[in-house]
Amino acid sequence: MMRRLMTIVIMLLMLSSCYYFNQVVDDIKESTEMSERSKKNGSGAITNEKYKDGVKEAVKDILKRPLNKNESFKEIKLIIPLNTSINQKQGNIVDLRTGYGIPITFGEGRTCNEKKIGNNTYYGILYNEKIPGVEELAQKIIKANGFVNTCK
Repeated sequence: MMRRLMTIVIMLLMLSSCYYFNQVVDDIKESTEMSERSKKNGSGAITNEKYKDGVKEAVKDILKRPLNKNESFKEIKLIIPLNTSINQKQGNIVDLRTGYGIPITFGEGRTCNEKKIGNNTYYGILYNEKIPGVEELAQKIIKANGFVNTCK
């Protein structure tokens, strides 16, 4: 009887330790993702105090540029401002002149501003409208690429 009880206790400890191991792995992945976003070319660069002013200036500069550059991101072809590119890891716009990540992100999935490109494939655009100039820039990109607002 004592042997069975000890076996059950050990098995329970093993099962619970697997759960905590998975939690640690998930936490590490999440923190890596967060640190990637706050890098200079990430979508969250504006949250980093070192890059905040530079990102705001880059947005003002990009607003003056024409939207005439074609670029692919996963399965979708997009028209974006001149001298910008799309960060293929995160899907955000990057200013090629300064290297700053702009808080406008493209991604697969349904959002308020989306474009259908296949039977059940949608791509959306997400942006932070609270940052001066970002909403204006995003609206230009939305219009140029034919995204539809589905959250009216």
